Amino acid sequence: MTELFAHRQKILRFLTTDSLALFTGVSEETWQRNLRWLDRSGLALPLAARFEALRPGATVPARVRAELQRRLLDNHRRMERMLAFLHDATQALNAAGVHYCCVKGFSLIPDCFDGMRERHQVDLDFLIAPKNVNSACSAIEALGYRMQRFSASGEMRFIKPWKRHIGANGYLYQLPEAPPIEFHTRLWEAEPDEIEFQSLSMYPDQAEVHEVCGVEFPRLRPAYHFVYLLLHIFRHLLGSWTRLLGLWEVATFIRARRDCDELWEEAARLIGNDRRLASVCALVLGLVDVAFPPDMPEALREIYAGNLSSDSALWLDRCATAWLLADPPGNKLNLLVQKQFWTDRDIWRRYLRRRLLPLRTPPRLSDEAVQPARIALAYRAEELLYQATRTWYHLKSDFTYLAALTRWTRRKRLGNRSVYQIADGV
Repeated sequence: MTELFAHRQKILRFLTTDSLALFTGVSEETWQRNLRWLDRSGLALPLAARFEALRPGATVPARVRAELQRRLLDNHRRMERMLAFLHDATQALNAAGVHYCCVKGFSLIPDCFDGMRERHQVDLDFLIAPKNVNSACSAIEALGYRMQRFSASGEMRFIKPWKRHIGANGYLYQLPEAPPIEFHTRLWEAEPDEIEFQSLSMYPDQAEVHEVCGVEFPRLRPAYHFVYLLLHIFRHLLGSWTRLLGLWEVATFIRARRDCDELWEEAARLIGNDRRLASVCALVLGLVDVAFPPDMPEALREIYAGNLSSDSALWLDRCATAWLLADPPGNKLNLLVQKQFWTDRDIWRRYLRRRLLPLRTPPRLSDEAVQPARIALAYRAEELLYQATRTWYHLKSDFTYLAALTRWTRRKRLGNRSVYQIADGV
C-alpha cells in the first residue's frame, strides 16, 4: 500500500508540474493497481489528456497509456450523450420560465478542462430560484423523472429507472442512461445538526450565459461559482471521501483566471462576510494546496493565510494526505478537523455519534435500477456484498479514527506546530 500511495502522490505532483521524470521506475503492476483509484478519483481523464499531449514514451508502460486513451475516447462519447440530456433538461426548464443556473460539470468547461472528454460526470446539478421550485419539478417530471429524495436541507433528487445496472466496480465510461438530476436552492444546504452559513442562506441571482458544443445554459458568475466549488468540497469533507477531481478543478480554475483581480476580490468579499465561512474556505484552499499547489492570487492568499485555524493547519500537516489518497469510501480522519466548526458541543456530539454509528436502513446498491434488475440473483448477491463491505468500512474507519484521535489530542496538548501558516485568533 505504501508503494501505491507513493505512486498516487507522484500523479498529483505530475498534474501540477508535467514532470514525466516522476514516473521513472514505476512498474506496470503499480500502474494497473492504481487504475481503479484513478477512475474513482476522477483523475484518469486529465492524466490521459496530459499523456496525449506530452507523449511520455517508455516512461509510462504502453498498455497503461492505451488504457487511459481508451477512457478518453469512451468518455467523449459518454459526455456527448450527457450533453444531450442536459439540453433536454434546460429546454424544459426554459419553457417553464424557471430561473436557474447549471453548476459543476459542463459549467466548468473550458475553465477547468480543455474539452468535455476530460471530465467524468454522473448527474446534472441545477441551482433553482426558490420561487420556481414547483415549476421546475413539474418540468423535469414531464421528462419522465420522479422525485427520489427530498432532503431536509432542501436538496431534491430526481431519477429515471435504469434498465441495466453498471455494478459497483463497473466500467465508468460506458454510454449512460438518463442521469439523476439534483435541484439546489442556495449555495450551501445544511443537513440536520450541520453547520450553517447565514451569509449564504439566499438564492444567488448571479447568472451568466454559457455555451458548450452548441448548447447554451446559464451558469453562476465566476466569483460565485468559485465559492460554490469550495463549498462542494467542504460538503464532501463532512462525509468521508472527496474526489480529487474537485480539488483539481479549483486549482485549474485559479490558474486559468490568475490575473483576474476583480474576480478574486469579489470572491474574497463573499467569503470574508462570514468568519466561519472564511475559516472553512481556508481549510479547503489548504487541501487544494496540499494536492495541486497553485500560485494563489493575493486576495485568495490573504483569505487562506488569515483564516486558517491551528486545528486546520495541524490536520493539513498530519492527516490530509492520508485522507485525500484513500480508496473510496475513504476514512473518518476528517472528523478530527470538523469539530472546530460546531459551536454547540451537544449538537457536535450528536453529529459525531451519527457518523460513527450510522444506525439506519442498510444501504442500497442502486436507486436507479428497475425492479426486474433488483430481484435478479446476481444483483442481490452484489448488493449483499456491498452492504457487508460498508459494515466493514465503518468498523475499520471508526477504529482508525479513535486511534488517530489519541495522537491528535496529544499533539494539540503538546502544541505541535504545523508547516502551514496559522491565523492568530481563529
